Amino acid sequence: MSLLAWLKSRRAPQPSNRHTDMWKGKPLPERNRAFTQLHYRLYDRRTGNLLGYGSTNSLTNIGADILRTQQNHPNAQVYAVEYDGPAYTD
Repeated sequence: MSLLAWLKSRRAPQPSNRHTDMWKGKPLPERNRAFTQLHYRLYDRRTGNLLGYGSTNSLTNIGADILRTQQNHPNAQVYAVEYDGPAYTD
C-alpha cells in the first residue's frame, strides 16, 4: 500500500449527507477540513508540571490525550499549549 493510500485510509470518514452547521440559529460558512501538524504539551495549571506531550494532525487525538491525562492525574487542572515544533527531533 502506498503512503498516500495509507494516509487516506487513516482519515475520519466524511459525512455522506452533508448538512449546514448551525450555531444559535445562524448557519456557519462551509469550510474544508484541515490536516495541520499540531505539536502540543499538557501541563498542570496549578503546579506547572509537564504531564504529557505529542504531535498529531487530529484534534480528536489531542482531546483523547487530554481526557486520558486527566484520568491519570485526577487532581490536575490540565491545559494544552501549542508549540511550533515537536518535543524531540530525530
